[in-house]
Amino acid sequence: MDAKSIKSLEEYKGAKCIGVFDEVPYFIDASGCAFAREVVLKYNPFRSMDILDIFDVLDARDLPPDIKSAYDKAVHERDTQDAAYIEAVHSTGFETLTEERERHEKAARNRTA
Repeated sequence: MDAKSIKSLEEYKGAKCIGVFDEVPYFIDASGCAFAREVVLKYNPFRSMDILDIFDVLDARDLPPDIKSAYDKAVHERDTQDAAYIEAVHSTGFETLTEERERHEKAARNRTA
């Protein structure tokens, strides 16, 4: 899949490409869906063109190290720099994944202090 096709897919599906691994593009949600904060979307050209049916939905915890690293970087960037995404997540009453992780880490530090 070329860069133009990836860009079109990002715009159409509300996703952000985190990289291409073994010639397959991987994405994260950029639409603000609070329930998709921790998933990775793997493009699957053999599926239909329905809303999310062109993606295999993967759990971030089960990713190979190289894809996990790209995922972590892209999520942090999305959660700290994409104002529209942050506003959309906050409007549903949720925190971004980065905010949630930071809150849990701070609480853990306070418990051990």
